[in-house]
Amino acid sequence: MIRKGREGHMDKPFRSRRGELAALRTELSAKGATVRQIASAIAVRLNVNSRVAFRYALGLTQQQVADQWNELWPESAPPLSHKQVSYWEAWPAPSGRAPTPAVLDRLAQLYRCRAADLLDGADYSEDAGGRSLTSGGPTAAGVMVPAEPSDVLGRVDAFLARSGLLVTRESDYNQLVKDLTEWALRMQRRDILQWLSVAAAAAAAAPILDGLEPSEQQRVTEALVAPGRVDASVIDHITAVLWRCMRQDDSLGPQAALDTVLAQRSLARMLLPDAPAGMRTRLLSLYANLSRFAGWLAFDLSNFDAAADYYETARAAAHEAHDTELGAFVLCNMSHLASWRGQARIGVDHALAAQGWAMQTGDGRLQAYAFDVGARALAMDGQQRAALVSLDRAQDALVRSGEQRSELVYFFDAGQLGSTESVCHLYLGNAEEAARLAERAVDGIDASFVRNLALATLRLGIARLRSAKPDVAGGAQAIADTARLAAHNRSARLVQRLHNGVRELESWRDEPEVKAVHEQLASYRLV
Repeated sequence: MIRKGREGHMDKPFRSRRGELAALRTELSAKGATVRQIASAIAVRLNVNSRVAFRYALGLTQQQVADQWNELWPESAPPLSHKQVSYWEAWPAPSGRAPTPAVLDRLAQLYRCRAADLLDGADYSEDAGGRSLTSGGPTAAGVMVPAEPSDVLGRVDAFLARSGLLVTRESDYNQLVKDLTEWALRMQRRDILQWLSVAAAAAAAAPILDGLEPSEQQRVTEALVAPGRVDASVIDHITAVLWRCMRQDDSLGPQAALDTVLAQRSLARMLLPDAPAGMRTRLLSLYANLSRFAGWLAFDLSNFDAAADYYETARAAAHEAHDTELGAFVLCNMSHLASWRGQARIGVDHALAAQGWAMQTGDGRLQAYAFDVGARALAMDGQQRAALVSLDRAQDALVRSGEQRSELVYFFDAGQLGSTESVCHLYLGNAEEAARLAERAVDGIDASFVRNLALATLRLGIARLRSAKPDVAGGAQAIADTARLAAHNRSARLVQRLHNGVRELESWRDEPEVKAVHEQLASYRLV
């Protein structure tokens, strides 16, 4: 099987379907796709049903499915064979046998999905038609707004409801796939191939031209053909796309923005060599910021080595452009990365450099953020006095900034600083103070920053559990809330920390509240 690449060259042929599937799994996994998304892609590409697609998505043979089944449920009599798996996969063809609900439930456990995912067919539920099963009022996007969004989850639900397309993106995509598949079955093969060739050409450029008006698309296309035509409008358009991607990441996580950001970064890099002299510095700063954000997305996907490489590129480009603010911000990101990896003193080094550059700017919030990441690294290193001093300096800088906004650290406010304060006090062993600060942070963080809100909520739960008198019910509730937030924002770092938080509940695993947390994780497919 040979596929033609975007440039018209012939890609390396696949010797077998297994080779093609392995390449597809690798490609989609690298982009942060879930098992369900990989299965959906396989179902469309190979025209197989969902039971086959999920098995392929995990790289399993029918015999391996049978072996795993027999290991998990040894009481099965007789033991499951690969032939029985093939019967279930062949259904509803006459040669197949219908799987029972119990069978679908067990297959779902093996394939890490819902039992309903393994049945093909239309969705006739009310919420599929634009209504929600939860209480509240409807929106134009078909998502229900909670009547009184007073708690953390209500605030996030209300925000996502207002965001409309963000929350319906995956379901809309799945429905589109089904509609296009049915449409394709009714077309002549030659018509399909001709249509797909046109669509593929358009899709190749889509991330680069994402969200632009026709006239803007033409301007950017002309700049691609002749980089000497790069002007302020072209740079403004790319900057606007970057901003939208950052806000998507805040809400939905890195998977929602990664492809577009990498395409934008490649575009900026292509335009740089021949850009007009008057535009080069500004384009270089944009390239630095795109590289920085690509590093952030890699960091949030737990690809720390790639994040470090992107950050180094961003720092070099920012300094070459003499963009002091951006250089300081990149160093903040590098400090955060080092601290997250447990390299506290490297985190301190980067934070001190960030503070030095930030103090040369007039951006008070950037200065506050530089002291914020410094406090995190110092607390991790056990330097209590220095960490508390750094937190005080962050607070002072934030107060001085007043209503001043920051293009770079738009996310940083009193709520986010309170979240970092709770981190520091947890590192320093002050669980009660960490809980108090985390509770205040949860109240103060804007609902559009779903990941930040989830991490603060998780920290609240952990701090409650680590207090001298553990609040098991309160801790379990906060961790359960985090699970629901993680279902909206699939940040790999967030999910990893969530699992760590669940382990904090191990001492109380028989408590009803703790059992409920495990059930909730399973319902959100976070186990």
